[in-house]
Amino acid sequence: MPTLSLDSADDSGIAGDNITNVKTPGFTLNNIDTDVSRVIVEVMHNGIKQEVPLVQTGGQWRFAPTSDWADGDYILTVKVEDRAGNVKQSAPLTVTVDTHIAIDRIELVNDSGIPGDNLTNEARPHFQVTVPADVNGVRLSIDGGKTWFDATQSATSGVWDYTWLTNVANGPHTLMVEASDKAGNKTTQKLDFTIDTILSEPTITLDSADDSAAGDNITNVKMPGFTLGNIDADVTKVVVTVAHDGKNQQIELIKNGGVWRFTPGAAWTDGDYTLTVKVEDKAGNTNYSAPLTVTIDTQTSIDRIELLNDTGIVGDNLTNEARPQFHITVPTDVNSVQLSLDGGINWVNATLTSDGVWEYIWPTDLIENTYTLTVKATDVAGNTATETLNFIIDTTLSTPTITLDSADDSGTANDNKTNVKTPGFIIGGIDSDVTQVVVQVMRDGHSEEVELTQTNGQWRLYPAARGLMATIR
Repeated sequence: MPTLSLDSADDSGIAGDNITNVKTPGFTLNNIDTDVSRVIVEVMHNGIKQEVPLVQTGGQWRFAPTSDWADGDYILTVKVEDRAGNVKQSAPLTVTVDTHIAIDRIELVNDSGIPGDNLTNEARPHFQVTVPADVNGVRLSIDGGKTWFDATQSATSGVWDYTWLTNVANGPHTLMVEASDKAGNKTTQKLDFTIDTILSEPTITLDSADDSAAGDNITNVKMPGFTLGNIDADVTKVVVTVAHDGKNQQIELIKNGGVWRFTPGAAWTDGDYTLTVKVEDKAGNTNYSAPLTVTIDTQTSIDRIELLNDTGIVGDNLTNEARPQFHITVPTDVNSVQLSLDGGINWVNATLTSDGVWEYIWPTDLIENTYTLTVKATDVAGNTATETLNFIIDTTLSTPTITLDSADDSGTANDNKTNVKTPGFIIGGIDSDVTQVVVQVMRDGHSEEVELTQTNGQWRLYPAARGLMATIR
């Protein structure tokens, strides 16, 4: 029985699998008797049969197509006939011609951020390669083919996987994928990808123009501006989270004029606001700023102004001290208290005491007069409040006089001797602002005080007994 075999030189890929990428493969016929007079090779392909008679050449029986075979399966059978008319037929030989190979798809499986941009924040990229089912080898390289790593065939036919075992450096890379099939065909494709595992930490600061006192993050501006910094060029999303009174608000920003800025869309009420910036880049990396707490303070007040050395009637803001002393009570965030007696033309600075009260004592004597004290308080947010206090300096009092009523001065005039048992006395030199007149009467070593009441604009004393010596105070 004759035999037919594909030439080993043309059996590309895996030896003995009868798969070749040669379009005109050669075949060798064996076990042909010497008395054979006729040898025919029958080729069946796509339902069409072709018979090719052979001629022995150089003592060998060989067959090769005279034109290129298209890819596909070919079934070859040898039929021999000898001089006696005996006929024998070989076992059929199926040969596959496969001259094409392809890489259908290369996928960066752990592509992060924007899908399909071949950008990942994973330092160990994972690739999946899709190829025809007859591919029996896939390998990958990221150094231009100097070093290759073999992919592993997955449970899904035609899908091969490889995950880098060590960290790949940040930056752009070119992946080379080489696929080989059973016929020995090879093809190579490239995929550009980028490793990006780094994202800078953003910053957020209150604009200096709105920071009422430089650097304290306290402002009296209801819609303060903020500047964001350290934002990488590949950032695709910037979100500011504002926490206030237990509630969070997230605002996604848009870069404007090359600068990242944030300003509230509506006026903020007084209180503390904590702002945090979250950034995300194309690779899907995220990072957060340190939280920034800003205090909105648009109000201040002056709770109390007190003339500390108020004399006489308590609280009437009248003093006989030529150097008045004032205490001003204000909220704890007030950092400046000033006083003026000339309507704000000239100011003096009060001092904060250990008790938390602001104090000022006039260093020079003030003349007797009615004054208006203006007090201005300024807090750390830059808010100011102004209050006034009217007060009077009164340091003098006229010396009073007491004289025996001339009608009761009997006998010699002006000798202060009288035979009237209830003589009258006239008190003079009493200032109009006097609130109390007391006459002290001394007799026989005993004293008595009599408080007078003004009658018809006059101060008069009518003792109940005679022989009294009177002193007025």
